[in-house]
Amino acid sequence: MPNDALLLRLNALRGDDPSYSNGNSNHLPMVLAALHALGAVPSRLDVFAETQRSLIRPLASGEFASRWADFEAQIATDGRDAVLCRELPRLLEGLVTAAFHGLIRLAYGVRFGADAEVAAGLAVLSVFRREVPLPSGAASTGAAEGLRSLSQGTALANAEFERPMIMGRLLEVLAHPAFLAAVPPLRFEKGADRAWHSLAVTAARLYRATGDFTALHLITSLHSLRVLWPWIEAPEVALQRYWLAFCAAYVAIGRPWPMEFRALAGPLPAWEALCAAALGSSDDHVIKLVDSCDALAHEFDADTSELPALLQACAAQVLQADTH
Repeated sequence: MPNDALLLRLNALRGDDPSYSNGNSNHLPMVLAALHALGAVPSRLDVFAETQRSLIRPLASGEFASRWADFEAQIATDGRDAVLCRELPRLLEGLVTAAFHGLIRLAYGVRFGADAEVAAGLAVLSVFRREVPLPSGAASTGAAEGLRSLSQGTALANAEFERPMIMGRLLEVLAHPAFLAAVPPLRFEKGADRAWHSLAVTAARLYRATGDFTALHLITSLHSLRVLWPWIEAPEVALQRYWLAFCAAYVAIGRPWPMEFRALAGPLPAWEALCAAALGSSDDHVIKLVDSCDALAHEFDADTSELPALLQACAAQVLQADTH
């Protein structure tokens, strides 16, 4: 499907609020882009959009509408690349905002050349921004080792978290003094690319072990970071902030360890079958996860990285859960 068909439908959402009427993030533009990436025909996009229409409310005047219009004007004047390079250093300080959805929406806009969606993603990051601090400890660790220390250490043994929704729970964890004292920095002497790969492998393992909704967002947000990599001036700093958000997600779902994989029914389907199944799903997060897994898995050599096989298993797992 040509990009024009997708852009036509995304531009038609220009009057929609960034949150659904139930308070969750408005996933519709992101899901339409993910369906497009998976090979959906235009009529499939229209059918999915219609199923979501009852959840969508009109865009109210206010800070988000103002910032969205402002970023669109900046992109029209200066160009997308200049705006991204200028704004991302500040906005990525709050990359966990809206449960990673500002980051994810921005990346979909970049992937498909949808400037209105680039502006919308930047506006979400700006309006809902809650700064994630840089780690301050002297110790260093890899991703899996860091999660094990959070699980097996005593620093968070008595910490309690009450907010039920992903967005509120992540902010609650990030504000907890015990959490901020317990999280060590990710070891960046590996280099930013290798550090990202370590996080992606660990995120996939965490999802395979838990099937958790929050863990799913780690995979899709790491995909988004990779899409935005060319415009991130200091990737090591961005990953340091992401590391705290990553650990907050791990704590929010109960610090499971060891991360033992869930059994899957039967052999792994081929990517063609996985993508076809995702195209038929009615679940926002199933569609987006399979898209991210598919896109990322094909960037790495299965002979030198375990990530492609892990992502294929994650896609199969979320689709199996979607049918039960």
